[in-house]
Amino acid sequence: MRVVALLGVLVWASGCSDGGDDGDDGARGSSAPPTVSTPATTGTPSSSSSKPAYYDNDDNVLMAKGDCYGPPRGDEQGHAVEMPCDDPDAIGKVLKRVEKKTTVYTYIDCSDSTDDVLGISGDPGWEVAGSRDYLKYVVGAGYACVRNLKAPHPGEPGQGGMEIRVGDCLEASDTGDKYEEVPCEGEVLPDVKVIGEPDLDNNCPRKDDTQLTEESILNVAGLGGGPVYCARALAEL
Repeated sequence: MRVVALLGVLVWASGCSDGGDDGDDGARGSSAPPTVSTPATTGTPSSSSSKPAYYDNDDNVLMAKGDCYGPPRGDEQGHAVEMPCDDPDAIGKVLKRVEKKTTVYTYIDCSDSTDDVLGISGDPGWEVAGSRDYLKYVVGAGYACVRNLKAPHPGEPGQGGMEIRVGDCLEASDTGDKYEEVPCEGEVLPDVKVIGEPDLDNNCPRKDDTQLTEESILNVAGLGGGPVYCARALAEL
């Protein structure tokens, strides 16, 4: 069962293992914490600006599969820019690029190895890429599924990012009826851990297990009605 993360459209904050372990099969929702932190600006680059750096590449496609990226340098266009994978500033590698009009409600279809998602916006020939935590890149012409070149990998089970799935940990809100994904090992002590899915009668293995629904998980959309996951208090594991 898949979970789609709903990224905050008003959040103005700023985001592949080694190339050998990338992949692009399976579907993942997006909620990974971004790692590209240079502030983005709004608007489309003017025609008088120099062409984006990616036009020097053979494929002439921004954030094509296999491309690596990092923060912008000098007058390069975009919040995340292509660069050689062996560049000291490179932080991630593209696993998959999807060309479709995107909004805050768009289902993000990425592989299980995805750590984050870059939004792609702008007119053809003047596209720019950046974290979808920036408004400029939420509504755009597509997105790129990416994986950090080095650890950490927040998309892996229990690491606090991307799709909520079995093995992930959640922190309860102050009211106790809402949950948000956090790393299983980190500064924040999780309250529950996802242990599986309900049975055909929508029952969890134990009566005291927490049934998670779309309404009970913060920053998540697309789960539908009824329980979709079972979680158990860490003290009971």
